[in-house]
Amino acid sequence: MTIWHQRWTANQIGFHREVVNDVLEKYWASIEPNPKGSVLVPLCGKSIDMHWLVEQGHEVIGVELVQKAVDAFFNDANLTPSIEHLDGFTRYTSGKNTILQGDVFALSPSLATCQAWYDRAALVALPSSIRPAYVEQIHALCDPGSVGLMITFAYPQEQMQGPPFSLPNEEVEDLFGDSFIVELLEQIPLEDEKDRGLTNVHSSVYKITKI
Repeated sequence: MTIWHQRWTANQIGFHREVVNDVLEKYWASIEPNPKGSVLVPLCGKSIDMHWLVEQGHEVIGVELVQKAVDAFFNDANLTPSIEHLDGFTRYTSGKNTILQGDVFALSPSLATCQAWYDRAALVALPSSIRPAYVEQIHALCDPGSVGLMITFAYPQEQMQGPPFSLPNEEVEDLFGDSFIVELLEQIPLEDEKDRGLTNVHSSVYKITKI
């Protein structure tokens, strides 16, 4: 995960968006999350999508490795969080927003149990070798029946060095198929991304339900 410390230190955070993700706004209600349930946001950075989820009535639990990102999330919103050190993590809380600073792969259900989850750029930030462990964590941290909204990014991997790494639809099915119900909601061509020299690139939107 050294690359993410380097990117935040160098302010190379083009993955961060200054507006709420339009796919989140379009699909969140339609996946029918528990209206009072907590939402897990792995590898959350300083995403303002978390504020939007709070506005929908949820408690939100982000998990982020890089301290600079955590500080920026609260500073940008002019929030002063309470801080608590727990089991190798530092928990920052302000209202319904919580970020656990630490390694998502070391997170135990005792610190974060959720009824929904949201992934805009987490799984695509990980190479294929690490992805099964990520899915195991989602399974461990979310209650049965929990729903997730996941947005992927796919392209010919040989045409660009990640991250973001390509996550084709068939790999999503392989990763989640045994313990989740996987529903493809939309596939979106990303013509603008061809400026990177990619011949074929698209984003897929999934509802993923834990069995």
